[in-house]
Amino acid sequence: MNTAHQQAPPKKSPVMPALVLGILVIVAAVAYKELQSNPQKAPPAPTPTGASTGSLRVPQPTLGPVEPRQEPGVPADATPSPAPGPSVASPVDPLLDPKDLVAIVAALTGKEPIAAEQAQKWKESLQQLILQKATSVPAIQQFLAQNLDASYAGVSGADALGYNSLRAALLDALAQIGGAESIQAMLQILQTSIFPTDIAMLAKTLDAQGPGQYQQAILDAVRQQLSLGALDELGGANVLPLFQVLATEAASGAKLDTDLTQYAEKWPYYSSIALAALPDGAGVPSLIQLAQGTVPGNQAAAAQELAELAPQNTQALSSLLDLAKSEQLPDSILVQLAPFLAGREYELGPPQDPTAGGYLTFHMANGNEDFSASDASGTLTQAQITQRIAIIDQLLQVIPATDPATQDALQGQRNALAARQQP
Repeated sequence: MNTAHQQAPPKKSPVMPALVLGILVIVAAVAYKELQSNPQKAPPAPTPTGASTGSLRVPQPTLGPVEPRQEPGVPADATPSPAPGPSVASPVDPLLDPKDLVAIVAALTGKEPIAAEQAQKWKESLQQLILQKATSVPAIQQFLAQNLDASYAGVSGADALGYNSLRAALLDALAQIGGAESIQAMLQILQTSIFPTDIAMLAKTLDAQGPGQYQQAILDAVRQQLSLGALDELGGANVLPLFQVLATEAASGAKLDTDLTQYAEKWPYYSSIALAALPDGAGVPSLIQLAQGTVPGNQAAAAQELAELAPQNTQALSSLLDLAKSEQLPDSILVQLAPFLAGREYELGPPQDPTAGGYLTFHMANGNEDFSASDASGTLTQAQITQRIAIIDQLLQVIPATDPATQDALQGQRNALAARQQP
């Protein structure tokens, strides 16, 4: 019997796996060596081009208006659309030279409406001038020395500036800067300015910084400008600020009756009102001379001020009675005195309290004078009412019967005062 023998399976050779593993090790080693000898370079860092906000790139500040730019490739609706409105002026560079800042401020001429962004940039530039302190003084002084100005009065949008003129803003900047350099610049401007408003602003600032210390410089500047104005060399400028400065300095002790009398012919009401306001009745002798016509001036303006002063100044009262008795005052002037005897008072410029009512304003084209009058009769005490009625009675006794208009005017004021007397 034939017996079948089963064949055993062939044995696997260990050579092939070892060969494959060796090849993989060699490839990995070569790759690692290549990586070490040629490392991958990192991408270059972006070059800064300005602050970035969302999808808008804001460029560095410049002197002109700046519009936001959309980044390439970013959809227009990627960020919310801003509400329509005026473009925003670029902020003022705090490192700008003071001359450049003055140029920015001076560029607003007031000849056209002022937009909100223009006003903001103007104010920022002015503030930078102030913050740079003494460094700004030469640039401000150099501009003011040119006697140039821009008026913002009545210009649309100018209220946001806070000043009615360019010079007022720059002079206020000097005042806020303060210090020796600023004071020296202001004293120099006093000597060279042709603007009465400059003198008034500078006088106020200098008096505040050194009371009485700069009075002579202030008075010299006022006299110089009044001399130019008397020769019509101020371009018709209203010299009211100069007379207001004289009144202030007189209240501080300056003797100014001669100055005021000297300009009574050119500015009769300014001079007479200021003379009447001099302390201790110092202006009464000059007013008497003007009312008599012995010195050039305006008889009516002087006589009205004498009537205003009569209740508290015996020299003014006696002179007024003498003038009426001797008929040195014409009827046309006498008839104007009645309201002043009853309480009317003149003042330089507009009324101090326009809301109070009971005032009049006046403008004299010849001399370009602006002044006002208020009715003080409502504030008189009973003793003052009685005193004024007595003065009117004295004047009625010397007014000739040939002047019924003056008699009627005086009697009308007497009756009005008597109606307020208590029984």
